[in-house]
Amino acid sequence: MEDYRYEFIAPNEMMDIHLEFSIDPGQSVINKHYHDWIEIIYLIHGDLEVQINNRTTKLKKNEFIVINPMTIHSTRCLNGNTAILLQIPLAFLEKFVPDIWEYNFSVDLDSEDPRVQTKLGNIRSTLQDLWITYQFQVEGYIFRCYSLIFELIYILIHSFSQKVDRKELKKNQKNLERIQSIIDYVKENYRSPISIPEIAGEVGLNEIYFSRFFKANMGVTFLEYLNMVRLEKIYLDLLNTNMSIKDIQEKHGFYNEKVFRRMFRQVYGCSPHEARRSDLKKK
Repeated sequence: MEDYRYEFIAPNEMMDIHLEFSIDPGQSVINKHYHDWIEIIYLIHGDLEVQINNRTTKLKKNEFIVINPMTIHSTRCLNGNTAILLQIPLAFLEKFVPDIWEYNFSVDLDSEDPRVQTKLGNIRSTLQDLWITYQFQVEGYIFRCYSLIFELIYILIHSFSQKVDRKELKKNQKNLERIQSIIDYVKENYRSPISIPEIAGEVGLNEIYFSRFFKANMGVTFLEYLNMVRLEKIYLDLLNTNMSIKDIQEKHGFYNEKVFRRMFRQVYGCSPHEARRSDLKKK
């Protein structure tokens, strides 16, 4: 797990996209991040909680989600899952659709419209065919992979998209730049107490507006986010060092024992001791 950030995604060998079959044993959290790739997660088995801005979606077996580029999102898996992950860079798609940056994709899995359900079924089968094609890599597989990707984007554009106003795009970009400045500061200083006046001053906002701005864009309060960053560092040390839990907790600036244990259980579904024991059993 890493700090909230702009995420750099590596494409697959010989291709301009990132495609993988993910097996998650559970108790994993990927904190808030964003990137300029369209991301599609198709859940084969298990469960996955996806938070996009202020909205949390709980995926179940055979469901998928489309995450728009430059959208702040995070994922949490407590009980394990298997999934197909597809990420397509806008820089690749704009060669064919110059205004692709203006599209916003929204998929309603619960729609009662039979035509929509047919399209959703087409997306599922296309993702399945894409993974099978990439996995076996018979001669000419790259052409087949690209044809399936183009089919997928065609369905999304024609059935599940709307264009965003250019002014709104510029506003979103400005907000992301400001959020990035905040998170860069947290990354460097999370071990120390960071007050609202301090962080608001760093980005030139008054305290009240800063708190509203951060919650609106991140879906959590600044203090909740700060503690999440600390929790991630603590979780890694729990699994990779022999330090005592108390020493790890204090090393990463989390001094409130009660809040620490409550938040840890909320995020990882177990106590710090249980997380460490579970990891030892896996090894």
